[in-house]
Amino acid sequence: MLHELLGAYLQRIHQVVSQCSGAHVEHYAEEILTPERVNLRIRIRLAQGHLVEISEAVVVEADRLVPLD
Repeated sequence: MLHELLGAYLQRIHQVVSQCSGAHVEHYAEEILTPERVNLRIRIRLAQGHLVEISEAVVVEADRLVPLD
């Protein structure tokens, strides 16, 4: 079962990405590796043709979300 903090984080990210105006979400993938770690990949094409790609790994440590660099 996914840690509550990670579940809430992914919900917020999905909500924000879904509400992007003037942009098209080309790719959105959540990869749950363990209950305390997820990888997130997002690719958004902006109206001007620019492309934004985000790839991050997030873990829960001591009840805090910690992005991995």
